[in-house]
Amino acid sequence: MSDWQTFAAIAVLGLVSYGLRSGGFLAAGMVREDSGVSRFLRLAPGNLFIAFVAAACMEGGWSSTIGCLAALLGMLATRREWVALTAGFLAAAAVARVV
Repeated sequence: MSDWQTFAAIAVLGLVSYGLRSGGFLAAGMVREDSGVSRFLRLAPGNLFIAFVAAACMEGGWSSTIGCLAALLGMLATRREWVALTAGFLAAAAVARVV
């Protein structure tokens, strides 16, 4: 592929990406604040994050699952990210050493 074709492909992808983002922004602006769609859109990022984290925890085996649970409990107990991360890493390392 020549340089101009590469540039054209990047430009087309950029325009498509911009079009999709601006179209989504305009469509979201037309949604009523009190509708179910509006509530779903506010909850969607958290739901997606949980889905990715849950899949990663289950894929990693027991050490990953126990580490995630320890991090969750640490966060619920203290509301401090560093405590939760430390608890998660230590629990995962301890389980990985045993198993």
